[in-house]
Amino acid sequence: MMRSIAIVLLAAIAVFTAAIWIGGRRAETPAATPGEELEGYPLRIVDDMGRETVLPSMPQRIVSLAPSNTEILFALGAGDRVVGVTDYCDFPGEVQGIDKVGGFADPSVEVIVSLQPDLVLATSMHQQQVEQLDSLGVKVMVLFPKDIDDVLRSIRMVGEAIGGEQQAQALVETTRGRIEAVTERLETVEARPLVYYEVFSDPLMSAGPGTLIHQLIQAGGGINMAGDADTDYPQYSAEAVIDRNPDVIIFPAYHGTDALTEEQLLARPGWQEIGALKNRRYHSIDANIISRPGPRIAEAVEILATMLHPELFQ
Repeated sequence: MMRSIAIVLLAAIAVFTAAIWIGGRRAETPAATPGEELEGYPLRIVDDMGRETVLPSMPQRIVSLAPSNTEILFALGAGDRVVGVTDYCDFPGEVQGIDKVGGFADPSVEVIVSLQPDLVLATSMHQQQVEQLDSLGVKVMVLFPKDIDDVLRSIRMVGEAIGGEQQAQALVETTRGRIEAVTERLETVEARPLVYYEVFSDPLMSAGPGTLIHQLIQAGGGINMAGDADTDYPQYSAEAVIDRNPDVIIFPAYHGTDALTEEQLLARPGWQEIGALKNRRYHSIDANIISRPGPRIAEAVEILATMLHPELFQ
């Protein structure tokens, strides 16, 4: 069980490392309520796989194949149109009552089709399922946001597709405003702490420069220790982390298998010499908030800023 959870988490990470982004498109579609026909349909959308999808009418039965996609749909007020989610979609709480289509990495095409969706929101890791759904005539959009701007673009794209452009624009402006408010407060900061973010503990793995986590750490006022890595998710030896001597250590409260405890962190041989542990500057964080490219990225930036610059944000 523990191994399967770790595999799923790694698969989720892979979503944000594959480089197949091409871009979205725009459409002048006004906000609408479910069931209302709009002049904007049929709507043509080019998704992040470069695929063109034509939606004949406003989607009423939507299946989400990623927790981040699910969070976007609910944030745009379309939760009542979501008829299928993955086993790993757990936010907001209302998703608990929605039919499950399988795991994040391996959703069942058969179950998806049985739900009779008029739109499926997939990710770049679902290429096989996307091809199968395409062959069955199911409408699919692929989202692949890699950074903050991409996340905001994804929100707009989903808003266009579901007839909620105004809601999407409002959400984008609110999210951007919260992040900019943190940025403005950090303008007076002269020294930014070196941050080691531990994605995994065995082996030690961090988030490199091509990841959303890297960008969120920067937006929160830190310097990512793995920012100079050659890969998105570099591995480190325990000695390498000691040598880099990070000022702050942040780790997911849910650590792939079990939560990493303070006692376990302090018990690592030689780590007592790291500045972050000497000064008790280590924090756990909800991994779902910092790793999902969805509407909670502003919350992630605010949490990180509070951890990294408590003198300014508490």
